[in-house]
Amino acid sequence: MRAILILVIFTIVRCSLFAQDKTFEREYTYKASEMDSKFSCRAIVINQLRTTLLNELGVYVQSEQILKTSDVSGKFSQDFVENIATISAGITKLNILDEKWNGETFWMKASITVDNKSLEESLKQLIADRQKVKELDEVKEKLKDATKEINRLKETLNKSQTSEEKQIDYNKEVKDLGSADYFYKANEKFHKQDYRGAVGDFNKVIELDPRNTNTYNNRGLAKLNLQDYRGAVEDFNKVIELDPKMEYAYYNRGHAKFNLQDYRGAAEDFNKVIELDPKNASAYNDRGYLKNYLKDYRGAIVDYNKVIELDPKNASAYIIRGDSKSSLEDFRGAVEDYNEAIALDPENVATYLGRGSAKFSLKNFRGAIEDYNMVIELDPKIVVAYKARGLAKSELKDYRGEIVDYNKVIELDTKDAETYLLRGLAELALGKNESACLDFSKAGELGSEKAYEIIKEYCK
Repeated sequence: MRAILILVIFTIVRCSLFAQDKTFEREYTYKASEMDSKFSCRAIVINQLRTTLLNELGVYVQSEQILKTSDVSGKFSQDFVENIATISAGITKLNILDEKWNGETFWMKASITVDNKSLEESLKQLIADRQKVKELDEVKEKLKDATKEINRLKETLNKSQTSEEKQIDYNKEVKDLGSADYFYKANEKFHKQDYRGAVGDFNKVIELDPRNTNTYNNRGLAKLNLQDYRGAVEDFNKVIELDPKMEYAYYNRGHAKFNLQDYRGAAEDFNKVIELDPKNASAYNDRGYLKNYLKDYRGAIVDYNKVIELDPKNASAYIIRGDSKSSLEDFRGAVEDYNEAIALDPENVATYLGRGSAKFSLKNFRGAIEDYNMVIELDPKIVVAYKARGLAKSELKDYRGEIVDYNKVIELDTKDAETYLLRGLAELALGKNESACLDFSKAGELGSEKAYEIIKEYCK
């Protein structure tokens, strides 16, 4: 019996009255062939509905200019609608609204709902992830091949095969449809930060396709986000076992090993990534971070030099290279790096903190205060900025201003013994001995031994 595909001719696009949600809805009816089961019919219908709805989403993205061809480059801008449909599969959920199976036909109604703003942000983020785009493109091609082979097996009588052999081949292709469905579900959950749910769906993909390197890698990333670092390493090991040249598996395993405090192993993995791809800026960046963390500041600077050579607009590279230079007491060089970082990303509080500290070390106390002011303007709850600004004011003998800053530190952190001690010293400088001694006493209660030494001298 030949399969008959009946496509319901209408599409519903609904707009919520209270949000920017867009819903695309389709129905599909499939008449089973002799080789079909309920499972195979359902897999075929889901694949057809998802493909149709995603293509309509691609047309919508283009017509509404949610994402323009100018927002992308290279091959992606070609076949724009098809490519949007491909990557949208990784961030959208296929909602099955209703389904019926009567033993001969399988009917299903399904929808995809998107929010314009979050869709634009998600698409831009995903397009920048070359590995994820590659994975989704591979799944799309696999689905095309499976669908083509399913149709061939149903429509062509191959005399070299028995009915049993043909059924085995058919079931294999249907299994590919099923694994792709779970892969899409897992990616959508991962995108929504439902990492446990993603692991569950990736498990299903592996059951159906146990040699899929992308699935092990993605499950490892989900485990990484769940802080299951040993489980993540096991998954990345499996990727490398299946494909020893899969550079991103070494990169991800390096991160898992870092979190397990296996710093030597992490360095070896980042080295391997660089060996496989000498222009991988992320690998140099993370190896540099590791070196900085381990106090190999000169080695970190060498790696960040390379990052900046490969990616001159990487603000974080300038920040950490600046941190490394500060640790080597090259404060002027550090300030130059922080200046570059601020030009690229003027709202990163870490940069102003670092530059303020470097300026303080250069005895540019007013410049340091300006940077700490900026930190507080960007994030009023960063305690260290108030304390550092108080210390800079102390150097300028602005004791009243210093006390104001320490008051704020204590408001945010009542257990900071050092701040009570510093406030007491500022009060002492203003001749407020009674309140100074109360602060020294509090600092002592919180564990400051130096406070008791000062009490002996000034609080009799």
